[in-house]
Amino acid sequence: MCGIAGYAGFDDEVLLRSMCDSISHRGPDADGFFVAPGIGLGMRRLAIIDLKTGQQPIANETQTVWVVFNGEIYNYEELRAELIARGHSFRTTSDTETIVHLYEEHGLDFLQHLRGMFAIALWDTRLRRLVLARDRVGEKPLFWSCPAGKLLFGSEIKTILQARGSREVDRQAVCDYLAASYVPRERTFYQSIRKLPPGHMLVWEEGRATLRRYYGFKQATTRRIPFEEAQQRLAEELNESVRLCLKSDVEVGAFLSGGLDSSTIVALMRRHSVKVQTFSIGYAADAAGFSELGYAKRVAQLYGTDHHELILDAYETVDMLPRILWHYDEPHGEPTSILVYQLCEFTRRRLKVALGGTGGDELFFGYPRHKGIRLLQLYRLLPRIVRKHLVERVVARWPESTTGSRFAKRARRFVLNSEAPSDQAYLSWVSLLQPEVRADLLSGQMYADCEDAAGDSFLRDYLIADQKRELLDRAADLDIEGYLPEYQLAYMDRMSMAHGLEVRSPFCDYRLVEYVRSLPAAYRLHGTRSKHILKEVATEWLPSDIVNRSKVGFDSPIGQWFKGKLRSFLDNFLSTDQLEKSGLLNPSAVRALMSDHFGGKRDYSLQLWSVLALEAWFRMYIEDRVVDGRNYTSSDLRGAPKTEALSVLNS
Repeated sequence: MCGIAGYAGFDDEVLLRSMCDSISHRGPDADGFFVAPGIGLGMRRLAIIDLKTGQQPIANETQTVWVVFNGEIYNYEELRAELIARGHSFRTTSDTETIVHLYEEHGLDFLQHLRGMFAIALWDTRLRRLVLARDRVGEKPLFWSCPAGKLLFGSEIKTILQARGSREVDRQAVCDYLAASYVPRERTFYQSIRKLPPGHMLVWEEGRATLRRYYGFKQATTRRIPFEEAQQRLAEELNESVRLCLKSDVEVGAFLSGGLDSSTIVALMRRHSVKVQTFSIGYAADAAGFSELGYAKRVAQLYGTDHHELILDAYETVDMLPRILWHYDEPHGEPTSILVYQLCEFTRRRLKVALGGTGGDELFFGYPRHKGIRLLQLYRLLPRIVRKHLVERVVARWPESTTGSRFAKRARRFVLNSEAPSDQAYLSWVSLLQPEVRADLLSGQMYADCEDAAGDSFLRDYLIADQKRELLDRAADLDIEGYLPEYQLAYMDRMSMAHGLEVRSPFCDYRLVEYVRSLPAAYRLHGTRSKHILKEVATEWLPSDIVNRSKVGFDSPIGQWFKGKLRSFLDNFLSTDQLEKSGLLNPSAVRALMSDHFGGKRDYSLQLWSVLALEAWFRMYIEDRVVDGRNYTSSDLRGAPKTEALSVLNS
């Protein structure tokens, strides 16, 4: 695991070293460089496999193929044996070296043989060809830019920003973000920088970059197999995925929330490992409603893990926001980033590698919105007069809580969109803001400059365009190809690698994903029972109260904080004057969101955090053009209280 960076089409070794230095947090153990006319490859290493000889860049025997890569190849031992049998010679025992020999053997088809998470940069000296590639599910990031016929790339956007090029805002990205909470496909918030989508490669030859898709999840073809047989196969696939994720020359631990996904992973880890350290985070005092520490402790005791808890005070302030943005380089709409950041820092004090449960909800229909598809069918059986004059009136008056329950918020969205076609209703559930709200939220200039001001064309491509397929199947495609890589995996990668911690996600093994997607939807969502087949499998390993308990989810008390000690910060930072200077958002619409939230009328926790992150990013990256944000603080942001005021805020 590491961070990678480089260039093609010009020479600048000083820039290359600056690019790698900017991501030293991803690989604190060592650096490495390959420089030749017209090419530069660099990396920062986090030593996990082949601690002694696995230093990158790594070349083949004749030094005609060079590679740097970020990630883990879980099937490297099998690949190594096959390649040796074909006559290839290895100098190391690292997974990295299998990549160069696979390329020698298969050319651009080498990616078809890899099982793991990865971002790869490979240079062929004979063909003067650079190949960039990202894994199938999108666990590892890779960004690129082509300014003036040159190519720059890196594991994080900050590597490319070291070249001090253009920083114009991609206005369509802002629209997409306000619709979906993330920016889909290859777009970023910077006009001149793109991300490599999952399952894609970029080939640079003769000064031209060509984007190619080497893998795509096929539309699921339902396997008509008995449930018991599917259950047995799933148990085998899960066990194999966890076994592969445990390959390491250093100790591997696990995040443990006490929920189904993380508890299942810990149970399977104990099958293969004598000792497991587990890590949980929670709250005390008035934020205890967001805590699951009791469940986590029970699972830890059940499996005899060496368990560690990090308990936070009532709230964490926005003084951490610049630090979080420095690791994203973009706005991100997830307030639990702060919590994951702290959990990863806590874990890294003891370990370099941890397993996490990311992907379980996307694979097995684990979110309330999935259950909502079935509930909507049942709700429509009620007489329309009851729905309109009783249920809707009651729900419209419910205050939305910010103390840990999202029931009222979800019920309102569910009921008020229940008359729309099911796919349109689902679209409203996955949108950060409803269409009329986000239309008002954009400034007039932003609205005029966006090709899709609604920002939801990506969501519609999945949910609305293909009416022949079941809505649950379309929702699964959107989750696995959009929400999972661009939202969930993105924030887990940035927050963990901020501390040089590698997080592996067994549920994101592409073979497991393919298998689960081939199962009938009813095996995953049985009536309104989410994760049905996973729960049936997990009963072999976990007590029923853990398997069947209601989903809580990893959440943040940010909504409470906004109403309390952070209210004055929000008022100042998102004041009309400050918003007008940025020119992204309509001040009156932002103030309306704040008013509804402060008054308890609506829970706009996620929405206000997203707006706050967007504005903070703009002031930090676009206005201040930060190149090294490691010492940038909240008091450096335009419109934020200075250090003295923040210290009072935190008291």
